[in-house]
Amino acid sequence: MEFVIDFSVIPTNSPIDFGVWFFRTIGWIVPVYLFIYGLILGWLANVRNNYRRRRKYILLAIDIPKNNEQTPKAVENIFSHLAGAHQDPGKYDKWWNGEIPNSFSFEIVSIGGYIQFIIHLVDTYRDMVESIIYAQYPDAEITEIEDYTKRWNVKFPNEKYQLHGVELKLKRNDVYPLITYTAFEDAVSGELKDPMASILEGLSRINAGEEFWLQYVITPANNDWGEKADPIIKKLIGAKVTKKNTPLDWLFEIPNFLLDAINPAPAGEHAAPKKDEPPTMVMHMTAGQKNEVEAIEHKTTKIGFHVKIRMVYLAEKKVFQKQKLLQGVYGAFKQFNDLGLNALRPDMNTFTGHVVWFKKRRVEIRRNKILYKYKWRGHWLEPGYYGYVLGTEELATLWHFPIMTVKTPLVKHTDAKKAEPPMTLPTAGGFINPVTTATAKPEPPENLPTTQ
Repeated sequence: MEFVIDFSVIPTNSPIDFGVWFFRTIGWIVPVYLFIYGLILGWLANVRNNYRRRRKYILLAIDIPKNNEQTPKAVENIFSHLAGAHQDPGKYDKWWNGEIPNSFSFEIVSIGGYIQFIIHLVDTYRDMVESIIYAQYPDAEITEIEDYTKRWNVKFPNEKYQLHGVELKLKRNDVYPLITYTAFEDAVSGELKDPMASILEGLSRINAGEEFWLQYVITPANNDWGEKADPIIKKLIGAKVTKKNTPLDWLFEIPNFLLDAINPAPAGEHAAPKKDEPPTMVMHMTAGQKNEVEAIEHKTTKIGFHVKIRMVYLAEKKVFQKQKLLQGVYGAFKQFNDLGLNALRPDMNTFTGHVVWFKKRRVEIRRNKILYKYKWRGHWLEPGYYGYVLGTEELATLWHFPIMTVKTPLVKHTDAKKAEPPMTLPTAGGFINPVTTATAKPEPPENLPTTQ
């Protein structure tokens, strides 16, 4: 069977005639495709916004006892249990109801140096979140509070306030892990040198008129998220990597198929297939390569979450010091960086600084944008933009309750252990009510979020 292409019908005398011919034959496909694609995106945006508006969000403040002896492993168990919220909407729910996976926001807030651990979530998950926290911290206190970000209905530039913020991203592919809490255990004594101490110390330096917000917006990932590590591991050990062609790859191969059909290669000129070379044996790998493979394999065995990390520092202009974000808190995150594996670094597209062209205008746009994203948490996220993947061990390293050896005085703790009194204890009016004994503590700022 022969294919014959008649090129004589293509007008070559005039660029205008050629353009008209091209549009009438195949050129119309592109604008029609873009138009239909735009309608689909508009429809999805509309149904997803309707789905979001039907959800109610709440904030839970978590207080733990001062004598907490639980290691970050307890919080890792919390994240593992939280993966039960993973949902994979069907086609009907996705395209007609606009259903998207629900996200959670784990936050640490310092208002005037007074530190609070907070979780932002859809109210339907409240019972699940409370139960998994109480399972690991039976003496914890969980209280619903007002949204502390609602007070900041400001736009920049602002005459009274200033903002400095940034999002963090991974330096390399997210299959490469960060340094986790297991590396902070003393090899001799076995004592955990809590990495949270450095972060909380930076947050405790926030003074009156200042606020620092640290946010981790997490979305449960599919269980197959670690499969993308296979080609990376094969490349490291010298094995053959088989690439799967995407529909776009097949599209670009069409001209080659046509040329092969028009001018087939003479028999006998086909190159002999190469034999698969054996992979590099593990015994020939360097110690660094072995550690790299082991670290990737260890991370991909963990349950994964898509993560967005944001830092926002707000203050009155008279006390504003942007170094508190970069030096005070972001500097503490460098302890999780492994130059041979992965590291957290600022996303310069969101950083409210280091802008050259039209600096003043662009920085103000970034300030408004990061404040908007922080306040809306995962509400604005779209499928495909949930962020890079971290394992439960990495998440528990970045966000966990400090152990008792961390001496940060203004971290909100439970005042005392609560217990029910004996039902047979008599009083003048019958039986007494449970009583909580309060211990002396620093007075919190007046603008702290209050119980609803």
